[in-house]
Amino acid sequence: MAIVPEEPVLIKPVGVVISDFKKCSRTFDYSKESIVCMREDLTNALIGIEYFSHLHVIYYHHRREEWLKLIEWEQAEPPITIPFAGEPACQGVYSTRSPSRPSAMGSCVVELVKREENRIYVKGLDALDGTPVLDIKIYIPHYDAFPLAETPLNWCKANDLITTSRHFHWNTINVGLTLGLRTGAKALQEIGICRGEAVVAEVAGGHFFAQGIEGATGCSVLQGNMVFEEKNTSPGQWKLKLIGRESDVEIRLNDQIYSEASEVLNIGEDVLFAYVQKKPRSM
Repeated sequence: MAIVPEEPVLIKPVGVVISDFKKCSRTFDYSKESIVCMREDLTNALIGIEYFSHLHVIYYHHRREEWLKLIEWEQAEPPITIPFAGEPACQGVYSTRSPSRPSAMGSCVVELVKREENRIYVKGLDALDGTPVLDIKIYIPHYDAFPLAETPLNWCKANDLITTSRHFHWNTINVGLTLGLRTGAKALQEIGICRGEAVVAEVAGGHFFAQGIEGATGCSVLQGNMVFEEKNTSPGQWKLKLIGRESDVEIRLNDQIYSEASEVLNIGEDVLFAYVQKKPRSM
């Protein structure tokens, strides 16, 4: 078994970031320029770097505590699992680009605009003003670019990327889809109808949750028999009201985060649902 060293590794910064990005935020404008100001004694180490279009910048999250306050984290140690945006699931920090890394290391591929002596002007560096730079490295497309690299579908969607993965990352992302399938199936059971027999479904929750309900009940926004209210919140505010010809049922979910889809499939209804109420329809 490999033994992970426990002694700290001391690294002397090679530079510092000068940027208009001065406060912690949940968003960042990657079109903005900033400067990597290198130590003067390393000026000659930069000779020839201006002939490259992009660089890797490795830095230290020296203001990580501010980010932890931004996300209202109150425990002593930074979180190693992060809630998935818009889904009732969590990811390990190493499957995110979150600052909540145990090493507090950050990295970014940036566009090199120009170099003036020991000052490197770059575009797209997501580091705060004053961030210590630990290293820079030339970006070579032949070795560093992988056009067919895959990312989970919803990760792309959450970050407004132009392309999406060919893979549907079931275990993590589709907790919401699985919740929708179970909620829709429970609603059909409660009012004693089959798929396609409901008059309308009123849904509040995430997109995958609505998609799961569509799969179970046959109700759809496209068909005009689903009313959908998007809620990018935890499941405590997600609900389904399924209306049949003789009765309807309203189901609300418990406020819970799940590790993967299989967990949703295996838990009891008392854990899954906070509220299930059937009513006869008024004629």
